[in-house]
Amino acid sequence: MSSLQGFPGMTPAFRAFVQMVRLYHRDFPELNRIVAGQESSDRQIAWAALDALSDFNGTPQVTTFTLDEILQRQQQALLLRMTTISLIESVGLLQTRNHINYSNGGINVGVNDKTPLLMNWLRYYKSSTDQLKQRVKVAINIEGILGPSNSGVHSELYAVNATYAAY
Repeated sequence: MSSLQGFPGMTPAFRAFVQMVRLYHRDFPELNRIVAGQESSDRQIAWAALDALSDFNGTPQVTTFTLDEILQRQQQALLLRMTTISLIESVGLLQTRNHINYSNGGINVGVNDKTPLLMNWLRYYKSSTDQLKQRVKVAINIEGILGPSNSGVHSELYAVNATYAAY
């Protein structure tokens, strides 16, 4: 995994997450029938994870979590899906850019265009992941209101009613 040397914010948990994404995508040379080797390098997966982290932090309520902090909050599934979205977008752009149809003398030749298939997967992942991301953001917001001891914030009625609790 020397391709991740010097990558910003690379920790053992981040390295393990990159391998988790590769395993989820089953992106191994022996399983790729059309692509020689791996479709996405470790570095591309890491950049997609940082893109996913940026998307997560930029979604209201704006946060400043690191990848390790999200993993510590047991949100691997969300981060995995958001990273997958970023990778599908990247692969889709590459597929679209390299799509070509050629016709000469009645013979048509075209490179296999996977863009429609990728768009279907992208639509699926985005819809399910956006809902999950919103639920996690709401949970983080509630946790922030309750505070670290989950004691919450007292209303003005607490001052009135708290005096009666002694009787």
